[in-house]
Amino acid sequence: MKDRRSIKTKKAIREAFLSLMEEKKLNRITVSEISRRANLGRGTFYLHYNDVYDLYDHIEDELYGELGQLFDESYPNCDPTNLLTFTKNITEYFQKNQDIFLLLVQSDSNGKNLNKLKYFFNKKILQDGLCKNISEFDEVESIFIVSGVVGVLIEWLNDGIIVPQDHISSILYKILLKF
Repeated sequence: MKDRRSIKTKKAIREAFLSLMEEKKLNRITVSEISRRANLGRGTFYLHYNDVYDLYDHIEDELYGELGQLFDESYPNCDPTNLLTFTKNITEYFQKNQDIFLLLVQSDSNGKNLNKLKYFFNKKILQDGLCKNISEFDEVESIFIVSGVVGVLIEWLNDGIIVPQDHISSILYKILLKF
């Protein structure tokens, strides 16, 4: 079990970092700024992370790890009930981590992070999904579906689609049933 102080310190560092990411680009954030905002010494930061990019990578790895676990636990496997659970769980997770998702997709101007998110889901569907012999059609269909769902979720998180989480989940479920 992790030391409570270590967990609390990492949480403070993470929150300070995320608040700085709302103000400036990743390459402009310094360890000193994070440490000051987290009310910690720089040495404490370095006990947990090598540098700002290491912290960013840890946050991203944690996010993708949790998404992967969520996906593995609730991926549809041909059962429409599982698909409903899957859309519910994904929308809940995106809403719970809204600030991180929006920072990730908005913090880079060339769309690299958004593409990485789409690639993650596409890989999970094709690799871990039901497809044994993946055709070009399957690949294109997966890219199409993932791009649409991720696009809708990002638009929803940005308040472009103003509906409650359970409603967006239901809408996505109904759309995905068509595929």
